[in-house]
Amino acid sequence: MKTVSLICTTFKRYRCIRRIIEQFMQQDYGKCQLVLFNTDTEHPFVLDQSLSSYDIIVVNNSVDYETLNPYTNRGAICRDAVTHATGDYFMLMDDDDIYLPWYVRQAVDGIIENGKDSWKPEQSFFATSDRVCLVKNTLEASVIVKMNRIREIGFRTDMTGYEGLSWYTKLRDEGNLNENDPYYVPAYCFNWSDPAELAGHKQSGDINNPNNFENHKVQSTDWSTDLLTRCGPLEIRNIYQKYYDFLIENKESFIPVLWGKYISLYIQ
Repeated sequence: MKTVSLICTTFKRYRCIRRIIEQFMQQDYGKCQLVLFNTDTEHPFVLDQSLSSYDIIVVNNSVDYETLNPYTNRGAICRDAVTHATGDYFMLMDDDDIYLPWYVRQAVDGIIENGKDSWKPEQSFFATSDRVCLVKNTLEASVIVKMNRIREIGFRTDMTGYEGLSWYTKLRDEGNLNENDPYYVPAYCFNWSDPAELAGHKQSGDINNPNNFENHKVQSTDWSTDLLTRCGPLEIRNIYQKYYDFLIENKESFIPVLWGKYISLYIQ
């Protein structure tokens, strides 16, 4: 069984990261690694010892490994975070998004079955405060990629928000990424449903602003001096519920064999 390294970069999003840890622990694929790369070194993360048996790597760093200067874009942060990964596959875990328990397992099945260097579902969830729907988009966090290709291609460092388009576009254009694979059930949510005090600033929502990177730092204020631990199964179940409700309400829209393989373990 190959290892999937889940890369999560963050700045002052303590509650989001507790939620990420819980979602990482809920994954039903057997070999996952979580790399938490925190660039808020004034409030470093210290992992609670109760999680020491899990493959969770915590890095607190605010200086670009190549330039030795403070970071100015997320692409450089992602590049440096990947240097800590030891897995065979790469997946992003954007710190404010939602990942259902079969997220990794379905992705690994997909990349093995298609024989390409990546796999992506045609659609993923998009959530706001008042609705959940399915959307088509690049949605880089829904994609699994062979780690050697990520290391080879790298990330864009010119503008925050565009960092993943380097590998996404190259893989797509060479035929190693199918944007429209219909053989899937939803497992990832591009999440815009958090209240402002939790979500802070959305880099993807201000993608063409030259001050995007600094604005994100200023508006992200959810920090803590507590040890970093999981948010707990009950809290994550409550968060998952609206996605489970959507799946139940739209069950006839999904491929029955995939429902049985992935979703039926969690909802009927």
